[in-house]
Amino acid sequence: MTKTALRKYYQEKRLSLTDRDRNRMDDLLLIRFQQWEIPMHISTVLSYWPLKHRVEPNTFLFTDFLAFRMPGIAVAYPVSDFKHHTMQALLVNDDTDYKVNQYGIAEPVEGEPVAPEEIDLVLVPMLAFDRKGYRLGYGKGFYDRYLSKCRPDLVKLGLCYFEPVGEIPGIDQYDVPLNACITPERIYEF
Repeated sequence: MTKTALRKYYQEKRLSLTDRDRNRMDDLLLIRFQQWEIPMHISTVLSYWPLKHRVEPNTFLFTDFLAFRMPGIAVAYPVSDFKHHTMQALLVNDDTDYKVNQYGIAEPVEGEPVAPEEIDLVLVPMLAFDRKGYRLGYGKGFYDRYLSKCRPDLVKLGLCYFEPVGEIPGIDQYDVPLNACITPERIYEF
């Protein structure tokens, strides 16, 4: 199966989930996340706004848990530059205003920029992943480009409703593997 066909398959599979299925899976993901041994050096996390129309995992559950477990943790959200296929991280708080961009993604209107090397944990959006930790994203390479600028000890965590595939086709030198991925069934470490 090609990367394009695999992407289409997992997009359709996610879209077929009912709200009840998704809520149940989000609960199971959160339970697994709470079981995951959070590295002690985590002080800044880059998350993303979950897109309901893409049936993405509810990342708010995980950042809320991190804020409860680790008071003072800094949370950032990406702002994308679609012309150059790049992104930057901006710190957010309860008072942050968001604007929905042309792709339906809510991004902070303003906030203090965080350099990639200052990020400790990234919740990486994805459709699927394989047993080596490579993920199938949405195909634009924003995260792979961003992750390549981060520190070597950055923790790259995926959240996926489905178990891994054998192998993501078409992996190249620009693809950045995850350190871990959490599914409703288990925690995968790579």
